[in-house]
Amino acid sequence: MGYRPNEVPNQMTQIQAIDPAPATADDPAEIWVQCLQGTNIDVNTLLATDYLNHFNEVIMLIEMLPDMLEDVLAWERKSYQQHFADSEFKDKNLAVEAYDFAPERVLSQFEALVACLDGHLWKTQNRLRDLDPEVPSEVLADDIATAVEKLHRLVGMISCVVNGSGAEVTAEEVAAPSDTGGNSAQDEIDAMF
Repeated sequence: MGYRPNEVPNQMTQIQAIDPAPATADDPAEIWVQCLQGTNIDVNTLLATDYLNHFNEVIMLIEMLPDMLEDVLAWERKSYQQHFADSEFKDKNLAVEAYDFAPERVLSQFEALVACLDGHLWKTQNRLRDLDPEVPSEVLADDIATAVEKLHRLVGMISCVVNGSGAEVTAEEVAAPSDTGGNSAQDEIDAMF
């Protein structure tokens, strides 16, 4: 895949860590290091943890159930790019631009985990939407605690990927329900409730 002049090429995917040796102005890694100085965007992964605020917000609302039920049900997924377009993050344009050049190995894991988190949130919303009013409050509290634990774990895994600290995951951990609710790992998802 080619690139336009003055852009960082896809060879960026081979960067494991920033080399402390002096780099030339033509070095893609050095260009990104310079562009990202003083920002909250990781210079190795080219991703920003600010995106996780989008998920932390709804998880906090889930923890405050049943008081925040309407807000939990109203929450909608946002892509990384859409989150920053709607945010007040001071480096939001740079975050969106850097995303397109993030290392492929990082993006594939990041996107798989985000899809899993989105799927679990979708499943949680549907479970709450279809909740039987006769369910005892202690059963609901147990369901919520189980869901919140899984959601926090996924956010933590995504944070590891964003910060370049590595988060190796299995196929079961990244399996997420589709918009119709079905997938090959549905039993694992259902087990969370």
